This record gives sequence, C-alpha cells and structure tokens, in this order.
Amino acid sequence: MKKGLFLLLILCVAVTAVSAGADIASSLKNCSPYSESGTVNTEGMNVTTAKQIMGKQGDRCVYKETVNFQGMNVTTICKFTQPQINEITSVMNAYSLVQQYSGDSIDTSSLDKVKDNPVVKVWNKYLQDSSTCTMSGLR
Repeated sequence: MKKGLFLLLILCVAVTAVSAGADIASSLKNCSPYSESGTVNTEGMNVTTAKQIMGKQGDRCVYKETVNFQGMNVTTICKFTQPQINEITSVMNAYSLVQQYSGDSIDTSSLDKVKDNPVVKVWNKYLQDSSTCTMSGLR
C-alpha cells in the first residue's frame, strides 16, 4: 500500500511539473528564489501544490514542493546539482517550446496521459533518487 501511494505521489509531483511555466525553469536554472502554488486535477483528485526554489546550499540548489491530495500533505525536498538542473530545465524548455508551436494543451486528467511526458520522466528520475530528493509526510 505504501509503495503504491509513493508512486502515486511521485506522479502527482511530476504532473504539477508539466503544468509549471517557463518562470520556474528560468529560476531553477539560476537557482534564484521562486514560489508558486496551484491546483491540478488528475485522476479525479484535486492535487494542490506549493513549489519553492529556496536558493543555494553549498553547490546544490534546494527545491521544495508540498503536495496535498486526499487529505495527505507530503513535502518533497530536492537538492539538485548543476548538471541535474541543466537536464531538467532543458527538457522543460524544449517541451514548452513544442507546446507553444503545436497548440496542443496538456492533459493532466489521468496519470496514464502524462506518464510518458518528457517533463514527467525527467522529474521522476530525480524524485526516485534518494540521494537527490527526500519525501516526508507519506503515511
């Protein structure tokens, strides 16, 4: 059960990354302070999220996201290296550019619809790496 919730949470965090704008990619690239919050509906759940780029801690950029869904409040803290940031922001910017010219809207209504999204994939890669990201509040 806990593993299923963990995977669902990872996908929920990644889904909110897909809906994030270019502002967060730019702030992440420079590790400059940033915050945003919002709600994404996926799998019939309203997933509320608050994202923050906290700034540098040593040679890493600290990113914090609090996700609330179905009464669960989970905080993820990631400490990204510059190469990791470069990869994440490159994918986010490329995807944003494709979206801009294709006119396609992002469908976050189900996890199946976003699981193959390149932004989701790059975020999942690091969300599942305990040396980069940690989660607290998961029951």
